[in-house]
Amino acid sequence: MMKRMYRMGWLRIFVLSAVLLSACASPGGISKNLNNLVGAGKYPEAVILVEKSKESNYGKKNALLYYLDLGMLQHVAGQYELSNRSFEEAKRLAYELFTKSVTTEASTFLVSDNMRPYYGEDFERALIHVFSALNYIYLGQSQEAMVEARQVDFLLTKLQTDYGYKNVFKEDPFVRYFMGMLFENQGELNEAYISYWKALEAYENAVKPFGLTIPRQLVADALRAAQRLGFTDEIDQIKKRWGSAASVVPGPLPKGSGELVLFNYNGLAPHKVDLNFEIAFGKGWAYVTAAKVEGEDQKKVSEASSIAKTIVADEMVKMSFPKYEPTSYKIRGMSVTVPGVSEAVHSAEVVEDIGALAVKSLDDRINRVRAKTIARAVLKFVLAKKTGEVVSEKRGELAGWLAKKALQVAATATEQADKRCWQSVPDKVQMARIVLPAGEHQLKLTFRDADGDAVGTQDLSVKIVAGRKTFASVRSAQ
Repeated sequence: MMKRMYRMGWLRIFVLSAVLLSACASPGGISKNLNNLVGAGKYPEAVILVEKSKESNYGKKNALLYYLDLGMLQHVAGQYELSNRSFEEAKRLAYELFTKSVTTEASTFLVSDNMRPYYGEDFERALIHVFSALNYIYLGQSQEAMVEARQVDFLLTKLQTDYGYKNVFKEDPFVRYFMGMLFENQGELNEAYISYWKALEAYENAVKPFGLTIPRQLVADALRAAQRLGFTDEIDQIKKRWGSAASVVPGPLPKGSGELVLFNYNGLAPHKVDLNFEIAFGKGWAYVTAAKVEGEDQKKVSEASSIAKTIVADEMVKMSFPKYEPTSYKIRGMSVTVPGVSEAVHSAEVVEDIGALAVKSLDDRINRVRAKTIARAVLKFVLAKKTGEVVSEKRGELAGWLAKKALQVAATATEQADKRCWQSVPDKVQMARIVLPAGEHQLKLTFRDADGDAVGTQDLSVKIVAGRKTFASVRSAQ
């Protein structure tokens, strides 16, 4: 009777461990409700949902994601000061956690990615500055917005130099474009020209990997800045490389007019799912022996080496990798009219594809993720078998079998793919630029599906300042 209770104790301990490990807090638990609220335009309610889920669905290891989601939702809810507080905390955490991951955690593969603190993607860290800058613009704090522009310039430059220009995300054309408009609005023409030039090159390089095209008015912006600076050679270079895209005459704004720059945060970002995978033990063990390990991992590999030889090479080991899947939404485009001013219809164009950035960033490192996942899963498989044999010798064959199976269950539970991502960002950013007389204007926004049919409208009031760009943003997620 005592032996049976002891054996059941082993089973309960290991199964309980598996359940506890697999039930860790995850932001994915509220993703459906969050998307529903955003799709319905209930942004303050979405903010409240995230705040209430700080401990239950985010937890300490997902603190960065909490502040990213909270900051983004506060931004679209018009809570600009609160949004910037959240984004400042996100910036601090992103830097702190990324630095720690590089210096102390990169060498170990025994710890599942799911169990590590989320430290963010490179493109996510860049976008924080964009939304923060817009917050400051809407608050009328233009100098603070310029600080964000310079911070993101430093970040992008550091990403390029630190990674040797090897990562798929080494430049963000939309960020550069947006920075150029901010600099030009502040009269910093030389900085604006540099940003426009970098944006042109970045869009040119983004055609193949991200499907982006050079925005129609960007070439005109670069030409206008170059003309005002007297850069005749640069003007010729721009026309030679991108002249075909210059469909807008690069002249100054008409007297008494300003320009509206309207962003539409369109759609719902793709989400991560599990891609289940099986590999023969023999092939999997090769990943373990090829891994560069030290410290505790070195001990575990040494312990596992002898017993690995007794395992049949074609015995299958299960594991999961993350994979992005698109999130369904109807609205794909936006057109703008200004009743009483002009009959012209202004169509927004895609200037940033966040969903594509997310997918390509994962693809860029998926081989590293696979190698570590396979090595980790195979090593746990071996150690579970070894533990089972030790228990069998001391407590009997049944206890050993139960211990092995329970450990394998625990290992499988902790080897779920890391599906964490910044889920509140839009799939794409669209932009419409419209020259308007100074003063108050009522805009009519028409949202369209993939076939160009109208599926919704929205009225928007804007105040245009003569000689300057006025920024505004809307959210479409249905």
